[in-house]
Amino acid sequence: MYFFRLLRLPNLFMVLATLGLPYWLVLRPAILKAGGIPVLTERSFGLLAAATVLTTLAGYWINDFYDVEIDAINKGKKRSVTGRFLGPNGLLFLYLAATIGVFALSIALYLALSIPGMVWPLWVFPLVSTLLFLYAWQIKCTPLFGNLLVALLCGVVPLLCLLPEGRPLLLSSLKQPVALQEAVSLVWMYAMFAFVTNLWREQVKDLEDFEGDAACGCHTLPVLRGLGYAKKPAAVTGISVAMLIVILLYFWFETGANLLQVASGVVFLLLPSLAGSMLLLRARSKKHFSHASLIIKILMLAGMVLLLRPLF
Repeated sequence: MYFFRLLRLPNLFMVLATLGLPYWLVLRPAILKAGGIPVLTERSFGLLAAATVLTTLAGYWINDFYDVEIDAINKGKKRSVTGRFLGPNGLLFLYLAATIGVFALSIALYLALSIPGMVWPLWVFPLVSTLLFLYAWQIKCTPLFGNLLVALLCGVVPLLCLLPEGRPLLLSSLKQPVALQEAVSLVWMYAMFAFVTNLWREQVKDLEDFEGDAACGCHTLPVLRGLGYAKKPAAVTGISVAMLIVILLYFWFETGANLLQVASGVVFLLLPSLAGSMLLLRARSKKHFSHASLIIKILMLAGMVLLLRPLF
C-alpha cells in the first residue's frame, strides 16, 4: 500500500485516460476518416503519454517533499508517503530522476516527430515541470491561485494531442469540416471538464487539509478565512459544474443524442455535482469534506466515459 500511494496509480490512470481516450477514440479516427494522415504514431504517442505521466508523477513527489510535515498531520505518519521506507531525501532523489526522465522523453518526442518547426516538446514539458515545482515550493500555500494553477495544468492535458496534429486537422477540415469541428470540440470539452472538476477537487482538498495547513503556516483560503467561509466558494464551483452539465445535457438532447446517454448524464454527472455541492454547504467535519472529494472523483471518472458521445 505504501508503494501504491507513492506511485499514485489511480491519478496517473486518470491523466493517461484524459489524454488518450479523446485522441484514439475521436480525434484520430476523424482525421483518418477525412483522408488525413495523423502525425502521432503509436511510438510518438507513447512518448507523449510517458512524458505527461512522468511529469505528473514528478509533481506529486516534489509536492510530497515539501509537504512532509503537513501530510504527517493530515494523514498520520502511517499513511504519509514519507514513512519508514522512504524519507525526504529519497523523495528528492526520485523527483530529480523523474525530472531528468521528463527532459529525456521530451527530446525523444521532438526527434520522433521529426517535423521542422515543431519544437513544442522542448518547452512544454520543462515549463510544466517548472510550474509544478513552484506550486509545491510556494504557490500551494496561497489562496485560490494554487487551485487555479493545478486545474489549468490538468485542463491542458487533453489539448496536448492537438499540438502535433495542427496541420492534419487543417487539411482534413477542408474535406469534412463538420466532423473535424466536432472532434476538436470534444477535445476542448474534455479540457474544460478537467479544468472545472479539478478546480473543485483542489478547493475541497484545501478544506480536507485544513488542520495540517494551519499548523504548518500554509495560507490557503480555509486557513485565512475559516472553514465556514471557504466551503462556500467550493460549493459555488460545484454548482457551476452542475450548471455546465445542465447545458451539456440540453445540447445532447437537442442534437438527438441517445436517450441512454442523456439519462446516464443525469445520474452520473448532474446528480453527483448537485449532491457534492449540497454536502459542502452542510459540511461540519473533515469526514464530510472527504465524502465530497469522493463524489468529485466519481464525477470525473464518469465524465471521461460519458463525454465520448460519438461512441454512443
